[in-house]
Amino acid sequence: MIMHGFKHNIMAEEELFLLPGYQDQLRSTLSNSIYDNLPEPLRDLFTTIDNPYERDILLLGTLTVLSGCMPNVIGFYDRKWVSPNLYTFIEAPAGSGKGVLSWTRLVGMEIHKMLLEETTLAKKQFEELKREKIKQKDADVSALKEPPYKLLFIPANNSASSVVQTLSENDGAGILFSTEADTLANALAQDWGNFSDVLRAAFHHEPVEMQRRQNREHFSVERPRLSVLLTGTRGQVIRLIPDTENGLFSRFMFYSFPAVPTFRNVFDHRGTDPGHTFRKVGQMVKEMYLFLQGQTQALELYLVKEHQDRFIKQFQLLTHVAHKDSGTPILATIHRLGLICFRMSMVFTTMRYYSQTKRDKKSEIKIQPTDLEISGEIAYTLLYHANMLVADMKNGSKYIQQQAKQQRFFDILPVEFNWTLAVGLGQKLNMSPSSVRRYLLGGEFERIGKGQYRKVIKEVAGEHLTYE
Repeated sequence: MIMHGFKHNIMAEEELFLLPGYQDQLRSTLSNSIYDNLPEPLRDLFTTIDNPYERDILLLGTLTVLSGCMPNVIGFYDRKWVSPNLYTFIEAPAGSGKGVLSWTRLVGMEIHKMLLEETTLAKKQFEELKREKIKQKDADVSALKEPPYKLLFIPANNSASSVVQTLSENDGAGILFSTEADTLANALAQDWGNFSDVLRAAFHHEPVEMQRRQNREHFSVERPRLSVLLTGTRGQVIRLIPDTENGLFSRFMFYSFPAVPTFRNVFDHRGTDPGHTFRKVGQMVKEMYLFLQGQTQALELYLVKEHQDRFIKQFQLLTHVAHKDSGTPILATIHRLGLICFRMSMVFTTMRYYSQTKRDKKSEIKIQPTDLEISGEIAYTLLYHANMLVADMKNGSKYIQQQAKQQRFFDILPVEFNWTLAVGLGQKLNMSPSSVRRYLLGGEFERIGKGQYRKVIKEVAGEHLTYE
């Protein structure tokens, strides 16, 4: 059954319109079934991890790093060809255990070291050629161009132009990896480092360009493929993304977890070293990277028509339910959550394809039903965490509570009613007569006579909503 989590949680849609019903249906941690159905190379990473929060953030971090290690992988979504790149923010108090995410860096470290070695060799050859031309008094020496600086992981404490230059020198690809979100927040706060617009554009592979004032160097990336993995505290999230109207919010997968007041057994290794396991997967990922990079044409991943229809239906229903509960601030998140879900399934299926013992070179691969299902389960948990963060955003909690109260009021009113009835029902929801009056003057109702009103019924479910 595709996207079982969605279907299970939203089947009784009329029961989920109001708080706390809808919120109660969202899970704060990923289900065990997700880990049971991971592609085999990934499943081994989590078998010895008992802490559910630790296991979840490691999976999300690994997915994000993997999404930046898959060149030449594309899928068609919302009239565009997209790559599997993901943005993730892991949020938790200081000292809560976010540091384990350093293991996920090992998944891409072999590729990073390979690219740096290529850069070192190219730089050495360039210097030798330059010295030779100078020795021969060759006039063309000034025309020599330094080789590109190749790397996979991009430092977060960068200027906007430096980030674009790095992407440009790496064929538009890279992973922005920072275990302290303040590093990026500090950069975004500077005029020279404000690449928030670069991050927003790169999420949808839209062209980005930048010009340095000092020597008027111009950098342009036609189709950036950037993945982002950040960790930080709730305050760092708010500092980086102050409200839901900031376009960065809906582009990120958020996962929050509390600090647990216990001291772990720091000597319990049970014969295993998680770092060793992640390094082993990293070696396989390097081989996959070279395999994909060497393809003469892009590897296209697709959903069969039946799965496309289910995907659309589930997200239409999810949009309807979440909007009625959380209001407009959550819409952009749900719209992009569909793309994120699709991208996660691309990562899973690509890993599953490459790990096959007998692997045929293909130009098209069907996204596996299992991969779409576990991606849907993850997406539903991500929605829970996004809702929790919206509540703490600027005016977020007040707005969501207001939306929920107004939805309750709307639902208990008959299609046609008078002012006296409206005030009486509003009092049951602690709405003052002035609040009732303001709400009745909104677009949800129309006045049909003196003191007489009628609901404006809007068709929301089943409507196709596109990205902004």
